[in-house]
Amino acid sequence: MSRRRRASRPPGARTDRRRARKPQRPHTHPLDLLAQAFLALAGRRVRTLLTTVGIAVGLAAALATLGITASAASAVSDQFDALKATQVTVKYPADPAGGVQPHPEPSAAGKARELNGVRAAGLLSRAADHPLVSRLATGTENELPEGTVTAAQTEALRALSATLDRGRWFDAGHERRRDRVALLDTAAANRLTVDGATPNPTVYINGTAFTIIGVYQAPAGNTDLTSAVVLPYWAARAAPAKLEFAPAEMVIHTDLGAADQVGSEAPLALAPGAPEKLAALVPPDPRSLRQGVESQTRALFLGLAAVSLGVGALGVSNTSYVSVLERRAEIGLRRALGASRRAVAGQFCVESGLVGAAGGALGTVIGIQITALTCLAKGWVVVLDPSLTAAGPAIGLVVGLLAGLYPAVAAARVLPAETLRAGV
Repeated sequence: MSRRRRASRPPGARTDRRRARKPQRPHTHPLDLLAQAFLALAGRRVRTLLTTVGIAVGLAAALATLGITASAASAVSDQFDALKATQVTVKYPADPAGGVQPHPEPSAAGKARELNGVRAAGLLSRAADHPLVSRLATGTENELPEGTVTAAQTEALRALSATLDRGRWFDAGHERRRDRVALLDTAAANRLTVDGATPNPTVYINGTAFTIIGVYQAPAGNTDLTSAVVLPYWAARAAPAKLEFAPAEMVIHTDLGAADQVGSEAPLALAPGAPEKLAALVPPDPRSLRQGVESQTRALFLGLAAVSLGVGALGVSNTSYVSVLERRAEIGLRRALGASRRAVAGQFCVESGLVGAAGGALGTVIGIQITALTCLAKGWVVVLDPSLTAAGPAIGLVVGLLAGLYPAVAAARVLPAETLRAGV
């Protein structure tokens, strides 16, 4: 009877019974991995905090570097726009050629002012050497050795953004009568002890007296008008006090964006018969300057930020690996109870990822604060990429996962029998 029953069983019944009796490893739910990783990190608060700070410092350095360099590049470009991008200089030839004189008539500035986009234009000529400047008629020592003597029209000073501090500018009467008057910038006035209390102060240039009628503030970065004595433009043509002046320049202040057009039209307007004899100097495009500054500074400092972030990642990897060595008994016990290699490796990856995400969020906040405080101290506009700041925690998560990959593999290779037998 029993033989018949055995014969009547399907051939695969015994195989199915063996499969049913084979023990199955328990499956670890992802939420369980997350909870175990969180509890493991909470049990080592100090180590977790230090590791998180390592990631945060690296990411904060990267974000602050990008933000500060972008803000600095924007500030440099804006300053270039304000001071340089609206200034065109037309240089006259040293020798008369094609009817173009080194020192043209004062009325030539009117032709430049008629061009579209021109706000101010005037002629300017610098002394070829450093004459003797003194407050005394019998002075033998140059009291302004670092200064220069310049002959200029009032419109040229305005085109260079010079501002009147006290007194008055030159007028048409000074030019027509060839009055021996002069202007000083504030640095030269302090050096020559010229103040507002002294009526009709006088300065002597190579022994020739000039009455000071005003003091101006030189624009920032302009070395030609700093510590300078400015005479009316007629001095460049008449050469008083044994002065020799270099060929004149037409200084033109334009509307923003009109410099290129004015630079191309000015030589033809000033010298219709020989425009090629004049050299027009036009500032470069501010947009190309901004792109160049941003690319150069960002490439330089981003490498330093990457090094900082790499140091933080190495810290996470080292800490995770030390944690694996310290928790070998725990890992071996879990493996003996049925935990798979994948579950053990997953827990350590999750731990590293949590640390990296927390460090990324903290580093983003720190980086934004550093950028904002730096820009506030410098008076810059804060420039931050919203996508980069939003991706901070994600970047930290990726860095943490990559840093914890090797420790996770090392934890998965721990053999339960060896750890339990060794009692570690």
